[in-house]
Amino acid sequence: MISGSTRVAAVIGHPVAHSRSPAMLNAAFAHAAIDAVMIPMAVAPTALPAALAGLRAMHALGASVTLPHKLAAHALCDELADSAREVAAVNCIHVDGERLVGHNTDAPGFVDGLRAAGIEPTGLRVVLLGAGGAARAVAYGLRDCERIVVARGPVAWAPDARAWTPGVLRDCFASAELVVDCTPIGLDDAVAHDLPLDALPASAVVASLIYHRETALLVDAAARGHRTVDGRAMLVHQGARAFTIWTGQPAPIAVMDAALGATLGE
Repeated sequence: MISGSTRVAAVIGHPVAHSRSPAMLNAAFAHAAIDAVMIPMAVAPTALPAALAGLRAMHALGASVTLPHKLAAHALCDELADSAREVAAVNCIHVDGERLVGHNTDAPGFVDGLRAAGIEPTGLRVVLLGAGGAARAVAYGLRDCERIVVARGPVAWAPDARAWTPGVLRDCFASAELVVDCTPIGLDDAVAHDLPLDALPASAVVASLIYHRETALLVDAAARGHRTVDGRAMLVHQGARAFTIWTGQPAPIAVMDAALGATLGE
């Protein structure tokens, strides 16, 4: 029950109705007996400065930030954690007194998700498909790995990115230990089916950031016997890190995962 002392957290996006974050975080708050609630806030890009000022004024816990605001939020925070500074994007804001502190929990959340699936990424040779903001976050999370970015055009943050051609993909896949589809909506079926999965070593892991549907890439990879990881673990673990940033308490990850599963009809 919301009371006069209830602290507010928001998930800010445009649109935002699809977000599963309120279900996960509210389950975590309830489990930990924290008097807080997360609400979705649809905020147009032009209104983002006012929305963040409102969080400060109401002494909110903070906010999860989703598309299209991650870059703009980076510029509007008073202080940036190393993760947000290096990725140049903010997906989590902590209201620390009068200051808005920006974090990027996507980067470590992806690594946490791999480890939860029993995959230790340190030192792996990784191929990242795509070069947008999600790819940059994953690349930062995997900074202790040998990373190869494959993209369809020049990449400012990865000047050594390789061109997306059949020959380059086959060459990169031949020695890959982890392939990550970092495209924002997942590779479409035709593109996924054209990837040279036959060139991958049998032990290679194939991952996607998509959590709400089974992508063609993961289906094809699993059919060839590869271990696959979808985006569900990343979503849960980035939210878990936000919970800890806001509350100072360990996140009830199993509770959050179950809440996410309920939203997915499990």
